[in-house]
Amino acid sequence: MKNKNLSPLKSIRKNCLECSNQQPKEVKECHIEDCPLYPFRLGKNPHRKGIGNRQAVISKNAS
Repeated sequence: MKNKNLSPLKSIRKNCLECSNQQPKEVKECHIEDCPLYPFRLGKNPHRKGIGNRQAVISKNAS
C-alpha cells in the first residue's frame, strides 16, 4: 500500500494497526490515552462530531 495516497485519518489508522500488531480489536481497546493519535485511532475525527448528515436534520426540522 502506498502511503502517499492515504488520507490523514487512514494514515493514523494504519499506524494504530501497526502499533497493535495488525489487530483491529486491539486498536479499539487501546488504553494508551496519552498517545496524540488516540482520539483518531478508529479512523474518525472527533472534532467533526455532529457535523455529518446536517442536511437530513435541516429537512426534518423544516417539516
